[in-house]
Amino acid sequence: MNAPTSNGFLMGLDAGTSVVKAAIFDQAGNEMSRGARTVPIVNPEPHLAEEDMDLVWEAAAGAIQDALVNGSVRAEEILAVCATGQGDGSWMVGPDGKPAGPAILWTDGRTGDLLDQWYDSGAVAKQFPISGTGPYAGTTSALLRWRQDNEPALLAPGNTNLWCKDWVEYGLTGDLSTDPSDASLAGIDVRARTWSEDVFDILGIDQRTRDVLPALRNPTEQCGTVTRHAAGVTGLIEGTPVFKGQMDITASSLGVGVARPGDCMAVIGTAGIVTVATNDLSGDILPPDVGWVIPHGPDTWVRGLGMNCCTPNVDWFLREFGEPFRSEAAAQPGGQLFSYLDQKIAQTPIGSGGVIFHGYLAPGGERAPFVKPSARGSFNGLTGGHDRWHMLRAVYEGVAYGIRDCLDAIPTPVDTVRMAGGGANSPVWSQIFADVLNRRIIIPAGTEFGAKGAAIVGGVGLGIYDSYEAGADATVTITREYEPNPQRAELYTEFFEVYRSLRASTVEVWDQLQSATRKASAFVA
Repeated sequence: MNAPTSNGFLMGLDAGTSVVKAAIFDQAGNEMSRGARTVPIVNPEPHLAEEDMDLVWEAAAGAIQDALVNGSVRAEEILAVCATGQGDGSWMVGPDGKPAGPAILWTDGRTGDLLDQWYDSGAVAKQFPISGTGPYAGTTSALLRWRQDNEPALLAPGNTNLWCKDWVEYGLTGDLSTDPSDASLAGIDVRARTWSEDVFDILGIDQRTRDVLPALRNPTEQCGTVTRHAAGVTGLIEGTPVFKGQMDITASSLGVGVARPGDCMAVIGTAGIVTVATNDLSGDILPPDVGWVIPHGPDTWVRGLGMNCCTPNVDWFLREFGEPFRSEAAAQPGGQLFSYLDQKIAQTPIGSGGVIFHGYLAPGGERAPFVKPSARGSFNGLTGGHDRWHMLRAVYEGVAYGIRDCLDAIPTPVDTVRMAGGGANSPVWSQIFADVLNRRIIIPAGTEFGAKGAAIVGGVGLGIYDSYEAGADATVTITREYEPNPQRAELYTEFFEVYRSLRASTVEVWDQLQSATRKASAFVA
């Protein structure tokens, strides 16, 4: 590990979709302690996804308390705090500073019909060259337009639409603002990094709705200090500087070392996010009408595509069918489930005996490299000769195919992928990714990359680092590397082409299935 360069520490917060984390780093990027609290996701209907905003703030305060208690760093040694968090969704705050209802999450699917209208009418294609964003069901622009049509009372004067990290920072400082990275998925001129009236006009977002959008701050700008009340519930010192920060996609990219043009990240977490950094937006943004271009450094952006559902595919399979795996693992020396799974998956044939899995399990369908709110997961190629190990390996491979589907759609050449997230903890899965992507995989040291990226942003704001590049160089080290095997990579390319062909042939069937499913849910026998 690196040695600290001077006294004082940085705290990064990462308010994820289901877990809120706080981590304390020294100035060389070493993680000193962490805290984490979970937040329940509420699904009032299968295609809806919400969270209680008060519970998110309570989880953030508890995670900060845990990080301070679990390590040797004292609160007075924290030089600055900076947050990141799940992007998109809609986090509405009333004029009294209290939540105006539950947060609608990025995985929500209520805007599916609206999205289909935007794509069919050409609205998405018209605004894409300005915003660099291809809306999906949980995109803020779509949710604000949905609120405009269905919940106009929530757009009353004095209400403010925030994003998750901004809500946490509001709890710390009382500041109501956001930054261009979160705002980029709501309707900005991505090159100018300002709200775009043209995008709002194209998407039919009226002035009343525009008025709930907050002020924009640069990520490295100080947005306030820890208030007396926040200090009392978190254990931080009143007056500690708080910096604006970025959304989780850009913060995680920075936390694994994506700081210069051509750097690439793949997050194998709740979502499967692929980002490639660029400093050139002079030409057409490709692929068109899908994914995001998100402001990152002062002169860089990340081109991002993101699968809605990544590691939850494995969680789902093990939840529903995992008892035999757990029983067998418990009987092994050490009894570690995922070590046992790695051992057995490595012994299962490449290609899973011809079983192909598509991991479109999110309520809002899929958003990259295509947008389809009705997309649903599936196994293809099953016969009576397949067993649960074929199916489990197919899930691992299917997630890797989904990541390649996104990465191949971005025209920037990439030879090395910096991989993070829970999936990167598995050596076997990491090698599967190297073989499926046919690219070198490197695993940075650490686990809390979103929080580390936020800490780097805070460090730049405080003047500890001269730039994002300097911050990444000072804090990011590589712990493991995986090279693709040429023979396996060639074979996986054949399976990947089948994966894409199956996806393309199923698009219309998803719409039919969604229609029948909604009728069935309303049917009373």
